[in-house]
Amino acid sequence: DVFADLLLAGTPALDDTRDTTAGPLGAIRARVQVLVPAATLTGEDDGPCDLAGRSPIDPATARTLAGGTHTWERLFHDPTTGVTVATDSYRVPAGMRRFLQARDQHCRFPGCRVAAIRCEVDHTHDHALGGRTELSNLAHLCQRHHSMKQFTAWRVRQRKGGVLEWTSPLGRTYREDAPTPAVAFTPAAPPPPPPTTSAEPAPF
Repeated sequence: DVFADLLLAGTPALDDTRDTTAGPLGAIRARVQVLVPAATLTGEDDGPCDLAGRSPIDPATARTLAGGTHTWERLFHDPTTGVTVATDSYRVPAGMRRFLQARDQHCRFPGCRVAAIRCEVDHTHDHALGGRTELSNLAHLCQRHHSMKQFTAWRVRQRKGGVLEWTSPLGRTYREDAPTPAVAFTPAAPPPPPPTTSAEPAPF
């Protein structure tokens, strides 16, 4: 019925999309994400822009769309790897989440091996208390240890390189080192020396 309304009249009669109290359709909100380099946004250059999940767009269109938004989200990228290292928002971008999954591999509570893909990304220093959404303040915790960090006297702080230092309610410290990467490159072994041959003098 909703599809027929939209097809024939352009507006659904059964559910008002303008009123979030009207029902399921009213709760639907479109999200348009435009990726614009800072220099392009300010007009310093005409670098490439992207309508996320759709296609590249021209800089003029990107500036027009950016000018009508009320929500800005800065993403800071590593200039060498292109990995997102920090953002202004609470939400962790997909690229940053993939990097963290590769880095952590599992829950970062000492001894816990719940796979990162089944864990939650936690702000080591609470975002509500000023903690930033950046790689040096994020780590995977399973639901159990995430809740334990939030609601018990256990405390954690993140050291350089993603190393987590946990302090128990009794004051004992446990250090959870950054996991060893699953993929490692080692120098190739030198090739074996060629086989030696010996020649015997021909008989007379």
